[in-house]
Amino acid sequence: MIIETKTISPTEILIFLPQPLPIVGTFYCKDTNTQCEIITNINQTSLSKELLLTSDFLYIKSHSKEQLDDLKALSIAELDDFQKNTIKLYSSPENIEHKIVLILNLIVAPFLKKDGGDIEFVSLQNNIVSVRFLGKCNGCPYAMKTLKERVEKNLIHYLPELKEAILV
Repeated sequence: MIIETKTISPTEILIFLPQPLPIVGTFYCKDTNTQCEIITNINQTSLSKELLLTSDFLYIKSHSKEQLDDLKALSIAELDDFQKNTIKLYSSPENIEHKIVLILNLIVAPFLKKDGGDIEFVSLQNNIVSVRFLGKCNGCPYAMKTLKERVEKNLIHYLPELKEAILV
């Protein structure tokens, strides 16, 4: 299995999956157990500080930079084992604000930062996410298009329980 990775910091990495996992929604774990077998198996090693699993990628944050390589190898093995699984997993809505912030930071913000902008999570009410554009994105004539086509689409793709994203 060919795995593409992106190092975010000395303790953080993204592992992109060559084919989607049978997962609906997003699983999140921070130093605790979760209902997702892959994350539970990775988390049992006590190497991880934070994990976010989607059908497309796995975000890993380790406790130290020395542990990241071991955690990456373990995670790839777990993903490879799960890839053979035909059971579809459905995530729960717990920790949704943490999931939103990570999706914004990992998927949306890098796109906006290329043009001198950024995004900030403001609130979540009734499955509607409020965000604020920063930098050059604040007041940009394409802000609404970016909100709907980049922010909202990604949030709903990874968190199907969400309805909409709005600017505040």
